[in-house]
Amino acid sequence: MRKLKIIAVIILIIAGASSFGFFSVYNKFVKLDEGIKSSWTQMENYLHLISKLVPRYSGIINSYSIKDEKGIIKAVEDARIRLIWAKTGEEKIAAANDLLNALANLQGTIEIYPEIKKNQSLVKLSEEFTIVENNLNNEKKDYNEMVKKYNQKKRLVPYNIIAFISGFKDFPYFTSLDAGKRDPKKGQEERLTK
Repeated sequence: MRKLKIIAVIILIIAGASSFGFFSVYNKFVKLDEGIKSSWTQMENYLHLISKLVPRYSGIINSYSIKDEKGIIKAVEDARIRLIWAKTGEEKIAAANDLLNALANLQGTIEIYPEIKKNQSLVKLSEEFTIVENNLNNEKKDYNEMVKKYNQKKRLVPYNIIAFISGFKDFPYFTSLDAGKRDPKKGQEERLTK
């Protein structure tokens, strides 16, 4: 009888310890998950601010009636619309990269035209854009670091078992494309032919 009590106590201790371990791991995933979602929200706020700057950019550049640059302006506006309507994280990341690359091309184009470069509204707008873009880059770095921790932990044993049981999904990294190495017209043509 005494042996049965000892065995029952041992079983209860093991069950309690394993359930405590499960809840501890689960709570770690919840904290990481919430941190990633919070960081993602901050990035979306910065992307929203950038998308609000686009019509102002377009308006200033269109006022100069530079016909050769209409394609670049259209690429910026199209990327902005895709960003606004994107549903999934992957779609938003792709649209954001397209928008940031198109804006970089537009800013590079502005450098060619001294009369546009002197426009004080555009100078102020460029400074505003630079501040928002720097904040976005900092937030992207924090977001990607949290995603890395989360995804690494999710692949380790026994974390992977608990993540599977609990339904925790992977988060995408926010990887950026090099603005200077990509032709937005070529990318747009590739998307249209697919």
